[in-house]
Amino acid sequence: MFGFRLRVVIIGIASLPLFVTAGRLPVYAQSFDASPSIAGPLGLNTVPSARMDEDGMLRASVSTLDPYVHSTLGVQLAPPLYIALRQSAETSDINDNARRLYPGVDLKLRLIEEGRARPAIALGLQSAVGHKRMAGEYLALSKRYKAFDFTGGIGWGRYGSAAHLDNPLKSLHSHFGQDRPLDGENPSGPALWFTGEKIGLFGGVEYFTPFEGLSFKLDIGADRYEAEKAAFAYNVPAPWAVGLNYSPARWMDISVGAQGTDKIMGRLSLQGLAGHWRDKAAGYGDGFERAKLNPARTGTAQPSRAALSADKEFIILSDVQTDGLDMHASMKLRPVLSTPYQLGRAAIHMANHAGPSAESLKITPTLMGLYGPSVLLMRRDFERALTRKQGSAEEIWHNAEFDASSRKLFHKQNRFFEFWNEIFDSQWTLDQQISLSEEDHGVLSRTALLAEAKGPSLFGLLDTGYGLRWNAAHNLKGINAVRGRAEHPVRSDIDLFAARGLAVENLYSAFTHSFTPELHMSLIGGYLEEMYGGLGGEVLYRPFRKRFALGAESWITLKRNPLVPLNMGFTGEGALSGHVNAWYDLPSVDLTLKGSVGRYLAEDVGASLALQKRFRNGALLEGLVTFTDKSDIDPFGGVTQSWNGLRLTLPLGGYAYAPENAQIRLRAEPFGRDSGQRLDNPLSLYELTEPFSYSHMVRYWDDILMQD
Repeated sequence: MFGFRLRVVIIGIASLPLFVTAGRLPVYAQSFDASPSIAGPLGLNTVPSARMDEDGMLRASVSTLDPYVHSTLGVQLAPPLYIALRQSAETSDINDNARRLYPGVDLKLRLIEEGRARPAIALGLQSAVGHKRMAGEYLALSKRYKAFDFTGGIGWGRYGSAAHLDNPLKSLHSHFGQDRPLDGENPSGPALWFTGEKIGLFGGVEYFTPFEGLSFKLDIGADRYEAEKAAFAYNVPAPWAVGLNYSPARWMDISVGAQGTDKIMGRLSLQGLAGHWRDKAAGYGDGFERAKLNPARTGTAQPSRAALSADKEFIILSDVQTDGLDMHASMKLRPVLSTPYQLGRAAIHMANHAGPSAESLKITPTLMGLYGPSVLLMRRDFERALTRKQGSAEEIWHNAEFDASSRKLFHKQNRFFEFWNEIFDSQWTLDQQISLSEEDHGVLSRTALLAEAKGPSLFGLLDTGYGLRWNAAHNLKGINAVRGRAEHPVRSDIDLFAARGLAVENLYSAFTHSFTPELHMSLIGGYLEEMYGGLGGEVLYRPFRKRFALGAESWITLKRNPLVPLNMGFTGEGALSGHVNAWYDLPSVDLTLKGSVGRYLAEDVGASLALQKRFRNGALLEGLVTFTDKSDIDPFGGVTQSWNGLRLTLPLGGYAYAPENAQIRLRAEPFGRDSGQRLDNPLSLYELTEPFSYSHMVRYWDDILMQD
């Protein structure tokens, strides 16, 4: 009876294009958006395609096709690069407990964009790092013709177990022709990529119907489920699959289909663009009346009044001076606002009190004990733009000058209201961490609320910071029931920290100093993060107009005791860690590549690689991976030498009733790992100096004329 019903479903799905065509509806669907395959990346039913999401797309999906349920969190980190964390649970029913879990990191890289005569070409790796059971690589080609999108490709590993052809890479090196295990407890890695005696062929087509959001998919895959047949005598379905995908809104996809005549599949995907999140600039309107640029110049210069006037908007100017032709000042930045916006506001206050002859306004941005390049702005450009409506931000940029060569000794200001300004700028973070990377648990999660702020300066030299953490919810209670608790935990005792309702997140004093606008240092001591206290420092060289930055950091850490109130005690276990760091901006894809080499908290040695993408609305996307010489042993005898994750930070300042400096931080990364762990630096010099950077100036320069 079940088989008969399934055949009816298949016939109905397969016949849909005929009914649509017979209706002779004249207009095709307005959009031809690709949708995910069963394992997560964009594709057909069971096979991937060469299609890519929009830049910055974050997509979460859950799908089922016997014998697996896949949960995927993926992000289009750049136009040619897709990264996803996937958890594949061995179960025939989405409501049943999983027999085994097979996590992995999936990648897709577009090699060639589609042209008029050429197809799009993409290279993909499933479980590039992760469990071997799901590992496979593919080269996919996709070409659209009217309402049809055709896909074909070749696959290795899981995507090539049909063994249609010899592996063509064997001619390059014998390494690629080695026997490839399709299962096992040791993790997948680069040594297995594109290996195996044989490869498989796959292909299919997606038809976008005239009904908006509805498409029909047909494909033939090359996965023959060899590992499943060996493990539990799995009944392998036919290689072909049919399905329907419906998108009722841009943020949702629903799919239903069948593989062969005896397997039903289903999928639900939710997605959104990080760059479309409400702009943090919407939070500029804080109820204060903004000064307007005077239409006529005043008779005498009054530098002190410029500072007092700016104070009313919490624009903090100091050392305001003029020589008749030039007025210059230092400006303490508020990180919640863009630097160009604050430069524009400061320029108005300075111009209103610069006297009749001053033509240039020179402002040096500062933050804590750091300072950036001085910015020289022409007064006449602001007068033309704001009083005569004849100028623009582009004209101000054309005449602006940035001086990164001067050395400046400035004095920290300690006016009383600045303490309240720091409280006003306190950062509120809703921290949500999930893990799709556990082999002994399903989806683990933890939710916490963090409140952090900078305190008053001590002796005019040291800055202070403090933060509280409220652990709202978690399901980590049994995280060590199977894997066991480490004798000297680094982060494997996270369940004990999560069980503490209220705790001190950090409490520290810091000395920061800029030798030049491009060379900075910091020294920090105290409770540095949730699990560690200690003492350390960092140096950073960040040339203003260059794409690279170099730095180094070193820490002496003490493990905090989760059994003491507020986690204020220490266990007595210490470690020395340190890293050499490098950053490089990739302008063609608007990404920042970060690499680190050094010693981690478990005294293991290794390297980390991260890709970061910043959006103008303040959102930040990051994908990262770490490899070290120490392994975390899983409950099934395998080892894990890598640590990987995805992070997304979304600002909330543009929403009603939300604090101006509020944010949501979503993290998809493993819980309770001891290898590959770094200290969470509360004052990263790279992040502190981001408002000084050339890229920040370019991204936000239009804010310089914002009046709200």
